[in-house]
Order: sequence, then structure tokens, then C-alpha cells
Amino acid sequence: LITGSSGFYGRAVVGAIRKRWPGTEIMGLDVVAPKSDAPDRFEQCDITSGMVREHVVQFRPDTIIHLAFVVNPLRNETRMHEINVGGTRNLLAAAAEIKPARLLVSSSATAYGAWPDNPVPMTEDQPLRTRSEYRYADDKFQVEALLAEFTGLHPHIAVSWTRPCMIYGPGMANFMTTLFTVPPILTLPGGSNPQMQFVHLDDVAEATLAILNAGARGPFNVAPPDWFTMKDLAKMSGRFAVSVPFAACRALTAVWWRLHLPIFHFPSPLWYFIRYPWVISPDRLMTEVGFEFRHSSTEVIRLLLKDVGKLKTET
Repeated sequence: LITGSSGFYGRAVVGAIRKRWPGTEIMGLDVVAPKSDAPDRFEQCDITSGMVREHVVQFRPDTIIHLAFVVNPLRNETRMHEINVGGTRNLLAAAAEIKPARLLVSSSATAYGAWPDNPVPMTEDQPLRTRSEYRYADDKFQVEALLAEFTGLHPHIAVSWTRPCMIYGPGMANFMTTLFTVPPILTLPGGSNPQMQFVHLDDVAEATLAILNAGARGPFNVAPPDWFTMKDLAKMSGRFAVSVPFAACRALTAVWWRLHLPIFHFPSPLWYFIRYPWVISPDRLMTEVGFEFRHSSTEVIRLLLKDVGKLKTET
């Protein structure tokens, strides 16, 4: 059973399952119908509703993959939190009732928090230090707290969760892809030029299945072992990267967000994740699960730039 089965991540996982285990029966739950890679059974369902329990109990899957999450920021942060954290709590209650063999949840590398003293790269042993100012990252932090509690209560379920960096695949578009591709000049908040990572959608889907197939438990960073910087991105796309005072970045974006203006479709706390590093190491995934990435971070960002017509250099 896959929640969020109609999203990019969900459809990629459905497609990967079909290739690897063609006899698997897949049930999908989402608020919208899938555009492609439809599961065998689909129910239009809000992750916060009581219908989640009914569908889970009726289908009784041996594996649950929870991907239903709000990625693009909502101006109604209360509703965003209700979907992200309340929805996860709702699903975990259903899982506790049927006790599947495996449960995998999509978290995020943002759960580590973006801090000036973060080591580069971070392993799964790095303590999570939430940036409570940024709703998405703090919700992921709180989801991981729920997973830790659930794991302790249900030791016979193989509970795992992924911590991907920024994800891109053909056709994907969100507020982060817009931020990196649309502005004619790239911003270095506070003069910072931190390392950053992108992972290909296909690699995320395949890593998800590799973790499940291995019966692995706990958190797994999902990012290629390389990274690039904002200045590298500027060079690849033939743009300038300009230092802007951090306070100005936050103040301008706060007004921009309030007025619903284009390009900067995010609240001002996101600038912490542009100013400070949150780079992750995939060593556990590669060593314990034996996973190999097909695409590097540099290849993925070049693919994004090429897809939007902004790739200017082949070096």
C-alpha cells in the first residue's frame, strides 16, 4: 500500500515495483487520481480522514510505503501540519492495527536542520536539530519522532525511513526547481556559498525498494556522494551569483510571500536552507544495502537546467 501514490515519488515507486516484482498487488491512496503508473487498486482519500484505517484494514498489505506529504509550502501552515504530521499519525495507528511486515516512510534531509556548524557530509548518526521556523523541515523532524516511538512499540515491524536531499526527475516542478532556474541572478544569502545536493527521482524510487528488500531498519540518507554550490550552478547556467545580506533576503521574501508574487513561492525561513549546509552521506545506504546511484548530484542539476533551457556549459 502506497500513500501519496499519485505524486512523482509515488508513481516512480509504483513503476519500480512493477519492474522488480511484477506480481505484486499495489493499492494506492491519494487525494487525486494518478496520471500514470496507476496502482492495481486506487482510493481517493485524504490521509487525515478515518477512511485511511478502513482501506488499510480491508487491504491488509504486508508492506506500507507512506509518501503522502505536502512539499510546496501552504500559507495555511496549520493545515500543512495537520496533513504532514497528523496524517502520519493517522496512518501509523492503522499500521499498528494490522502489523505489516515492513513500513517505510519518506522523511527528508531537512530534518537535520540547516546550521553553520553542520559537518559536511552528515551521516545518520548526526543528531537532528530542527529549524522550527520552517514548517516543512520541522514537520519532518516531528514525523521522525513519531517513527522512533512507533519502532519501540512495534519491534516486529521492519520500520525504516528515507532522508532524501532535493529530488528531481523529468517533468518535476516545485518551488525549489523554480528558485534555481527562474531568477536571472542567483542569490548568495549573507555571502554564503554552501554545498548542496540533488538526487534523481529514479534513484530515490530504487533506493526505497532496496531498503524494503533488505528488510533494513531505521533512517537512510538518500543522496549521491557528490555535491555542488550556488556558484557552480551559476556557472553551469551562465548567470551571476550575487551576495545579498541575509536580513534583506528574509525581509524581501516575507513581503513577497505575503503579496503572492511570482518566483519566490516560499516563506522566508527557507533561506536558512540556502545559506547553511545540510549535505548528507549515503554511506549507510551503499554499504549496508548495497545500493549504487545511477546519477550524481551534478548530473541531476545539469539535467534540470537542460530541461528548462538554462544549461550553458558542458564543463
